[in-house]
Amino acid sequence: MKNNIPDYQTIMLPLLQLLKDGKPFALNDVTQTLAGKFKLSEDDLRIKVPSGQQHLFRNRVTWAISYLKSAGMISYPQRGVYAITEIGRDVLKENIDRIDTNYLKKFEAYRRWQNTFSETSQISSESESLLANKTPDEFIGDMIKAVNDKISIELLEILKTKPASVFEEFVLKLLDKMGYGGTENSNFEVVGKSGDNGIDGIIYQDQLGIDRVYVQAKRWSENKVQSSHVRDFIGALSLKGTNKGIFITTSSYTADACKTAQMNPHNRIILIDGQELTKYALRYNVGVQVKAEYEVKAIDNNFFEGV
Repeated sequence: MKNNIPDYQTIMLPLLQLLKDGKPFALNDVTQTLAGKFKLSEDDLRIKVPSGQQHLFRNRVTWAISYLKSAGMISYPQRGVYAITEIGRDVLKENIDRIDTNYLKKFEAYRRWQNTFSETSQISSESESLLANKTPDEFIGDMIKAVNDKISIELLEILKTKPASVFEEFVLKLLDKMGYGGTENSNFEVVGKSGDNGIDGIIYQDQLGIDRVYVQAKRWSENKVQSSHVRDFIGALSLKGTNKGIFITTSSYTADACKTAQMNPHNRIILIDGQELTKYALRYNVGVQVKAEYEVKAIDNNFFEGV
């Protein structure tokens, strides 16, 4: 999705100009003022980094602050508060129209900061180019997303080639991992082979099996699920005396099928397509396994509180 959020290098000069009067600014004030300067909408400000753990604009602002600090242009008089330095004031006197990483290289403090890490890690020119417009958090998130997207495609293709019974078992194990019916195998049942009115599985929401969710699983390669299929599922649910069901497919749904699922507000029908299915599978590690784990560190400000 296209957005109007400037990259972290574009933020550097306006940020320094914001601090030009010497008045300390808190991070929230910096972010809010810069958002107004760049005319960012509420939708823009809701966009998050790929990990989903921080809003994108705020993330880029914090990295712009970090780079300016490394060059000696701003200081941190206290936690979460920023102020311009004499070096920063001198920079503004130059009447430049942009500050970026190439410009920062003229400052000895920034070069020392770079050299500190280049002694232990070699950053290729290609990697440096990729990082030019994205913060490290975005870069890491994009790389993880690219790997997960590849795995999602492979997983979906595998599911399409497996027997329907395997797909039905996969679906119910996934829903079980998601918290439907608890964690024991006895909480779900594959019934597709019995020809039980189009119901492929049952999830028991309680130990006695009184509250149930019925599942329809369509392992299709190309064909989209039509509104008639959803109506048939709703009919099967009605015969069971319930209005709760989950319809899952490896393909996708037509617009009419989606409308049919939402037509009756008393019915609680959830539609999950192939892309959503693999997204949940990766999140809950069903059909996939963790190959490696990487930790991304951040300063623990609570540790230094009051020190």
